[in-house]
Formats: sequence, structure tokens, C-alpha cells
Amino acid sequence: MANMTKKYASVILDSNVNKPLDYEIPTSLLEKIKLGIRVKVPLRGHLKKGYIFSIKDISEVKNPFFIDDIISEEVISEDLFKLAVWMSRYYLTSLSKILTNIVPTSVRKNIQPKFHIYLTTAKTKKELATLCASLRKKSPSQANVLDIFLKTKKGILLSDLIKDSKVTTSPINTLIKKNIIKSKKIILDESSLLLNYEYFQTPVKKLSQEQKICLDKITSSIENNLFDIHLIHGITGSGKTEVYMQAISLALKLDKTVIMLVPEIALTSQTIERFRSRFKEKIAIMHHKRSYGEKHLAWNDIKQGKAKIVIGARSAIFSPVQNLGLIIVDEEHDSSYKQTEEMPSYNAKHIAIIRGKFANTPIVLGSATPSLESYYNATENKYILSKLTTRPTKASLPSVKIIDMKNEFLKANGFTHFSSELLDGIISRHKKGEQTILFLNRRGFNSFLICKDCRNVIKCPHCDVSLTFHKKNNILMCHSCGFTSSPPSICPKCKSNESIEYKGFGTEHIQRSLKAIFPEIRTLRIDQDTTRQKHSHDDLLKQFRSGKADVLIGTQMIVKGLHFPAVTLVGVLNSDSALNIPDFRSSERVFQLLCQVAGRAGREDLPGEVIIQTFMPNNPTLKLAAKQNFETFFKEEIEIRKLFDYPPFSHIVKILFSGKDENKTFQTATDFRNLLLKKVSASTKIHALIPPAHCKIKDLFRFQILLRSKKITPLLSQIKDIKENFLSSSIKIFIDIDPINTFF
Repeated sequence: MANMTKKYASVILDSNVNKPLDYEIPTSLLEKIKLGIRVKVPLRGHLKKGYIFSIKDISEVKNPFFIDDIISEEVISEDLFKLAVWMSRYYLTSLSKILTNIVPTSVRKNIQPKFHIYLTTAKTKKELATLCASLRKKSPSQANVLDIFLKTKKGILLSDLIKDSKVTTSPINTLIKKNIIKSKKIILDESSLLLNYEYFQTPVKKLSQEQKICLDKITSSIENNLFDIHLIHGITGSGKTEVYMQAISLALKLDKTVIMLVPEIALTSQTIERFRSRFKEKIAIMHHKRSYGEKHLAWNDIKQGKAKIVIGARSAIFSPVQNLGLIIVDEEHDSSYKQTEEMPSYNAKHIAIIRGKFANTPIVLGSATPSLESYYNATENKYILSKLTTRPTKASLPSVKIIDMKNEFLKANGFTHFSSELLDGIISRHKKGEQTILFLNRRGFNSFLICKDCRNVIKCPHCDVSLTFHKKNNILMCHSCGFTSSPPSICPKCKSNESIEYKGFGTEHIQRSLKAIFPEIRTLRIDQDTTRQKHSHDDLLKQFRSGKADVLIGTQMIVKGLHFPAVTLVGVLNSDSALNIPDFRSSERVFQLLCQVAGRAGREDLPGEVIIQTFMPNNPTLKLAAKQNFETFFKEEIEIRKLFDYPPFSHIVKILFSGKDENKTFQTATDFRNLLLKKVSASTKIHALIPPAHCKIKDLFRFQILLRSKKITPLLSQIKDIKENFLSSSIKIFIDIDPINTFF
């Protein structure tokens, strides 16, 4: 008979152990131990950290070790644990790995936020101006500092003051000693970052009839604590955000919390601005570019109930909110919600739905171009569909022209980046004080270098990828692994002199070319190269929104949900290559991208125009995107999916093998596929073993297998059994459930 005074705990370790381990709870900790807290436990002579997963009276382990100590109070709530267990089963990933995704590193390692110096002045503007004038000649650096304070409404961070005034800390310290400036230490959270911004409370907007019907459906679900999935299919600029905010307002009145997901960090700041001007409640921000300290602070604010609204990218879905009342997934079609670099290969949209199911919470998915799977679910009444077909203001959808670039090449007697209509449009907008966006989903100056004698393309030595030329830094860069080198003067293969040709073009090339044609036009560029620094997204977008540039040139990070009132022209320079990718989602991606980029034009009273440059003017996807005719595109595309049994009519699993030895990797992948053929049910389609588009990345050779099945649960169980009994230490096996890309 078991000793009833003893209690045991199953602990999930941070180390990648596949299952929870049992430990005895010391008498001194019996009253303190509960689910979700962090503990230290012995393992192989070392103390390891982990989470209490369950508490029980009996352990199957004979004489288990004792828990050493408690590290921190509850980190993971019961509902997040439940979600972690589901993810572990569905994404075939150990619980410990799942939990490292759910709990930020800063929380697991208890990394505290840094203190920053915040400076203010007690002097009036008049007194500052007098002081500034008296210091101008004898101490110009102190005067420069006071100039900044004359422009600042409240105060400024020391780091920003040094950057803006271009001085050292010496004159600042002198002004502090003179009691002209006051300093205090603050923890830099999102509120501190926005201390200089005053958000005037914006009134609730009057809704259109379509918006009212949509909101009524959502509010009914919130009030009745129903797990309903709402899909808002609203054209660009149709007022989806206003519906979100009014739904959030109701959730807050009912003392519930809200998670709002956005696909890109670029959208986060715009969303924060809108939400801060509407809600007085504290907002927590969660995304990967925040520092460890900022994440730790935001996590604690959410956990303690100080922050009622969470806004963030993919990982924000794991926020430890209490009394969850609503989850919103904006731009639900976006591929950024999918984790593709490592296991678990989760999609935040799917996790939002599962979390909503566990919490009896409604989910709102919104998009002008919903994923075919989501829209199909709505037509099958699995989701509640609401349509917003008009813009609530005077703004109408932009006119769209498709330009055949073959004709433009003939007109220009050779290659040209810009059609004559696009150039005329850019200069006419500039004269009227309006703005233009140019979209090209390719960064760098030249896409690749090729030898005109032997036709050798200069590739990355670590990847099967051509190197991109970046003119500003005069380097060749691999966009897969980050390798850089100097451009060669001779061909490394045939040693031919002066035979290297620079081909293809990216955003950097477009910016220079446009400047050469129109020197008077001010341009900004937003891509991965210009947004490496923290807050650089926000800074560049604010510059453009405030009219400090006439043309914004960028990759897909500029086309998602951003609102620029003065933009009346959008130019799509080249989207043809994306249509030729042999992936069943290629047409869908191009259609979504073109509709989204077109939606940036004419969002206010000024009429908008979109010019799509192409060598395939008769392509049906381009034609339907030009008309923003989602319904027809959906009907045609869903029939193709049905014919070939692609999602939503089946589930896909991609198994990717990678290793340093090409032959060994191929053989391992072959052995695994042979096991699949023996053990997986006959109803599952097992595709041939092939290399993906990039067959080598970061010195690892890659091969993949695709599986398709009507039922995913039995297939996952079969794959799990094979993987657990399949020994291969040198070959990595990455299992991607519901992949968004089957080619790369």
C-alpha cells in the first residue's frame, strides 16, 4: 500500500528529454508545489531546470530523487500546459521543446529588464529659450541639448538625446548639475518608448450596415463565451480594424482579455498607435525584436493582469493572459504566422483556433484575401463568414492597369525598369504632393553574377544559392546563410578576365535608377537590409507617413495592412517569377500579394491607381487580381485543389532530411521512406524522394518527402512511431506539418 504522505511530481525538463520525469516532493515544498512552477531537479549528477507538469500520489519509478528547489512561481497556466501537450502530439515535438517556444528565454532565465535614463526639464519653454540663447556662443553643445528640449513636449531618453543633439554625455551632465535638466531611471517598456507621443482619444466610428452585421455576430459569441471561428472577408480599406476595436471594447467591458496577432513587426507600431488612441488600458507588445528585458516585463504585465490587450506577431499567441475573451488574427492568410525554421512547425493561426477551443473563446480571422482553406471552411459553415464589400469612407478601390513590359522594351529600345505610364504617374503624383509605393519582392542591387564565357553563376560556397550583389557595401551576400565576399574580377571557374556580368535587379537597384531619372524625388527603401536595427521599421514608416519621402520602395513587408493616406499610386515592378514556382500555392500567393499591394493606394478621399508590370499580361491570376475578384479566383482554384486532392481536401506532411554527407543523407532519407511505405496506411499518398529547390543550405545537403492524407491523426501517429525507432545521429529530420511551401 502506498504511503499517502508522499507526493510525486512529473517534471518536464528544459533539456530535450522526450517525456516528463518523476521526482519526489520534499515535505518542506509540499504546500508550495503546483502545476506550472519552475523547479531545479537532479539529473545525472547535475541540477536541471524544468516545469511541474503533474502532481500525483503514486510514482512508477522506484526511489525517485527529490526536487531540489523552486526557482519561480507559476510560469505556465493550466490552459497553456494543455495547449503544449496538444502541440507536442500534433507537431511531433518533445514537450520540453514546445515549452521553450511558449515561454520566452528571458522568463525561463529570469532576465530582468534594463534601466534607462529618462531626462526632463522643470524649466518653462521661455526660460529654456533664454538659457539657450545665452549658451549659444560660450557652450554650443549645451545649447544643442536645450534645442532638443525646446522641441520635446515631455522628456527624452538619454540615448535618444545623445543621438539627436550629436553631443557627448559631458554637456548633459553639466546641465543636470545646474538643475536645468532632471534625470531618473526607468524600465524601458513600450509605454516608455512612447512617452513623447500624445494619443488623443479617438471616437468610436459609425459602422456601415455590413460592419454592424459582422460585429453583432462576434459580440454574440463573446457575450455567450462561445468557441466560434469568424472569418471577416473585407476588401482592403473596408474597416476591419474598426470592427476589431469595437469587439475588443466589449470584451474589455466584460473584464476579459484580448490577444491580437499581426503578421509583421511593421504592422505592430501602426496597430499600437490606433489602439492607444482608442483604449486607455495597458497594451503589452510581444515580438522577436524586443529585448529579453522587454519581453520579461511584458510577460509579467500580462500574467499579473496589468495588460488587458496583447498585440504581437506569431509568438504572442502564447501570452499568459487570464480570462481570455477574444483572439484576433489579422491578415490571417499571411505565411509569417508559420514557423518554418525549426520544430515545432506550428502555424499561429491554427494555434489560435486550438487555444480558443480550449478556452471557449471566439476567434476572429480577417483578410482581404483569405487563405483558400479558411474560405472553404466558411463555405462549408465550419466558420462564420462576414463580408465587407465597400469602403466606409468616400474612398473607392483603385483602378488597376496591367502593362505588357515586352512593349515597353520595344519603346525603350532595350531594358527598362519602369514603363512610361509608371514614370508619368510617379512624376505627376510628386507635382501634386501625393505619394507612390513601388513594390519588388527582391532585395539587393543585382540578383546574381554570371560569367558570359562559361555561363557559371557565382554561388554561395555553403548553399546552393546564387549570391546577391549589394552595391552600397560592395559585397556579395547569400540570403540563406549570410555569407559575404567581395565581387570577383575574374570568373572563379574558367578564370576569364572581365567576363562577369551583373544580372537581375533588386530594391537597391530600383532606388538608384529612380534617383537617376528623377533627382528631385525623395525616396525611402524598406527591406531586410534597411531594417536590421531595432525600431528601424517604425522610423522609416513614420518618415514616409509624415511626408519626408515621395516614393517608398520595398519588399513584401510594405504591402501588408499599412495605411498611408497620401499614397495614390502603387507600382508592381515584377511578380512573374513567383507565378512560375512549381508549388500548388503559387497562384494563391501571387493573387494575395497583388491584392494586398493594390490596397495601399487611394485609401482616403484621393483616387488610387495601381500599375502592374509583367511579361505575362494574359495570365488569369494577374487578371483576377487586377479586378480584385476573389470569388472567381476562389471558385477556379478550389476546383483545381479538389481535382488533385490538395488542401483543404487533404493534409500534407513534409519530412526534410539534412546532413553534411550527401550520400549518407540520401540513404537515410531512402530508408525512412521505405519504412513509410511499409507502415503507413495505403490511403496515404507518399511522394518520391527529391531534393528541394535549394538542395544545400549552410553546408547541409537536403532531401524531402511529401505525404498526403485525408486523415491527419493516424498519419501523425505512424510517423511518430517510425521516427522514435529510427536511429540517425548525424542526419537531422525536420517534420513540417501542414507546410506552406512544398518547393523550397
